[in-house]
Amino acid sequence: MASEQKGSGSGKGINSKLVLRGLNKEDEKPQVEITLIDRQGKVFETVEIAEDGAFGLPLGVIEKAHRIRVGPTETESGEAPSTLFLNYRVADFVARLEQGALDIGRSVWREWLFRYRCVSGSVRRCRPSPWWYTQLAEAIRYPLSQSARGFKLNRLASASIQPTTVARLPGTLELGELIAWPIRCTPICLGTIEVYRRICCCEPWVFTDHRLERLIQELERLLERIPEVPDFPDPPGPGPDPAPFQRAILHEGALDERALHVGEDLHALRTLPVERIAEYVNARPYLLCRRYECSEPVKVAEGTIGADGRFNICWHEFPVLLRRGCHEEFAYKVKQRFGPFTITIYNGVNAGHWYDADDNPVLRSYHPLAVACRDNGGEGDAFVYLDEIGDTDSSRLNTPDQTSATSVASPGTNGGVAFPSGGPDGNGAHDRNWGGTLKLAIMFSESMRDTGAKYYRVSVTEADSNGNPVGSPEYVTSGLSWNKAVAVPGGVDVVSESLGPVSTSAPDERQDSLYLIPFDGDLGSNADWEADQYHAYLNTRDVTKQWSDPDADNGQPAKRHLVTIEVFNAAGERLRPNGTPPSGLPGAEVEAAFTYRRKIQDTGPTNMVPYGALSHLFWWDNRDVVASIEDLRMNGVASDEECQFMNGTESSTFGIGYRAYHPWQMFQKNHVISWRRGLSGGSDTMHNSTNNVGVPPGAEGASPTHTFGHMLNHPTPSTPPRTKCAFTVFLTTYNKRTDGDDLSFSWDHDNAAFALDVAPVVCVPCNGEDEEEDDD
Repeated sequence: MASEQKGSGSGKGINSKLVLRGLNKEDEKPQVEITLIDRQGKVFETVEIAEDGAFGLPLGVIEKAHRIRVGPTETESGEAPSTLFLNYRVADFVARLEQGALDIGRSVWREWLFRYRCVSGSVRRCRPSPWWYTQLAEAIRYPLSQSARGFKLNRLASASIQPTTVARLPGTLELGELIAWPIRCTPICLGTIEVYRRICCCEPWVFTDHRLERLIQELERLLERIPEVPDFPDPPGPGPDPAPFQRAILHEGALDERALHVGEDLHALRTLPVERIAEYVNARPYLLCRRYECSEPVKVAEGTIGADGRFNICWHEFPVLLRRGCHEEFAYKVKQRFGPFTITIYNGVNAGHWYDADDNPVLRSYHPLAVACRDNGGEGDAFVYLDEIGDTDSSRLNTPDQTSATSVASPGTNGGVAFPSGGPDGNGAHDRNWGGTLKLAIMFSESMRDTGAKYYRVSVTEADSNGNPVGSPEYVTSGLSWNKAVAVPGGVDVVSESLGPVSTSAPDERQDSLYLIPFDGDLGSNADWEADQYHAYLNTRDVTKQWSDPDADNGQPAKRHLVTIEVFNAAGERLRPNGTPPSGLPGAEVEAAFTYRRKIQDTGPTNMVPYGALSHLFWWDNRDVVASIEDLRMNGVASDEECQFMNGTESSTFGIGYRAYHPWQMFQKNHVISWRRGLSGGSDTMHNSTNNVGVPPGAEGASPTHTFGHMLNHPTPSTPPRTKCAFTVFLTTYNKRTDGDDLSFSWDHDNAAFALDVAPVVCVPCNGEDEEEDDD
């Protein structure tokens, strides 16, 4: 049936019908409209389609049109690509309608149905120590300098020279292990997520692929951006500045995907058999799909991060038409707004972190300004436990079981130390003494609010050899503030809030040195406490406090101390768990429905503490180690002359008289004696020991010796053989002391310069034979 033309004059037009061919009862029906476009390309008229498909076009409108477009309504189409619409010349469109209804095939109108797309994931802020970046750079370059790195690590392992960077990691640690290193990461719960999409058409590699040379060149240029980590200094000194390594590895807070693997990829592409290179590249999307094989990233959606650090962002769009061999990928940018400033804290687009829509990635930001939110748990049991000491889990504290509110069982020889079974960094150091400022993070479950808990207090008391308190407790009294992130329109305000100390008047006695418990529930719905904040800063070097013990004699241990945590209600009454005996501490007490607990492992169950306060035994010792070269020795004969030139034979021996000790031997990690020849010449380690040597008032100790011949020719003899050279001898002693944050080893160091000379062998005439031959 042909379309019907009606009316006259300006009202004359065409009435017709649009039919969606292949539409079934169960099918969703798209909303369709007809738009008329003038010669300037502007839409000047839109014609709606009735539910039954009927529509009318006035003749005056038709005569004004240059093109007629049929497709989804503007409400649905949004940013739909122009290829989804049917475009007609006016004459062709009118002729089509004169022949009958406007039929639209199923393959066409199905594309007019928008679809919902969703992506989800989570965002976390990670706080690695500065050494992590330099170590990461070293691991990235490792495959390209395996022999050199192996020599360096073997030398360091034999010398145990571990103050700043290599110290914290075993020599066998690989890149993947380093990236997965147990760095503290906490949820980011405030911010905006931008979703970007690109279309990649990546042709798989085949045998002897022509793209290999270009790929190697790209990776070589990328590797040039990553600085080489300098050799460990001898004598030791501060580690390298991490900033250049951060710039090379991070893109606005995100680890660069290709930079992370550039070393191992270059090594593989240069050394793998030709027939295996294609397999290697095809298995790594960041190598297979390079920028020139993908479209420019386009922002497709935006959303916010949830209170738990997760995001779920959905948007509607028309199906993306992909040609064969192409696929879509998604990357993310995370932004936080502070007042008038917006900071990108994670840029996965530039860092090369591309995902499938259903990957549910964890976006890790290493940006120093990123604001994370504390996860204090939800409803559940009410409990309190010591969570962390700096970055060290409290389960790594070797504290005996409590025997009362303020005492513990008799400690063993290493009671109160850190890492009784060895450190988490694989260096094998165990029984480490605490020192410096200890940052204490305490877990107060949110349900503690229901018990009436309002304040806490931290005190320190000297402990005797049986784990009992000696004397009166001293309280932590330094001012403490926490930062909270407050959601405001368009951004985040970071606000500091004081927690104390404050005082209250309890019924029996005034309570001082109290701090507010920072519960999440006290902040309201628009604010969150920032993550990684501490409840007490305990300066173990504070000479105004009795807990500072700097003057213990050599050979005598520093004192151990009990650190006690108490909880109070708003009236200043101490709360103790139901059914526990009175604490014996001054002031009024009431029972409450909660428990004190002690961590015995990083994750998993905790042990209940059935007393009215929570006490842990700490052994801190802030005394330094000593390294002192007292004299130089040739063939066992000591000399303390300032300038020493030693003349001998190749079998003559060199050694030193020295002192290397910690006042309490358990806390010396080790000491190392080594020497170096001339300017960047050979070197060797003479001694590596964990024992104290030369502790006053005793005499200095004697080192092992090396022969002159070994020192002049190690590791390889020269041609002609060396007969003399200048040397430097080094002595370094390492301290196990840690504050829980810095797991490096402080040290003391000494060195001395000297010269060795091996006299040439001269044949002495025998029985006048030479004279007789001369006479002849």
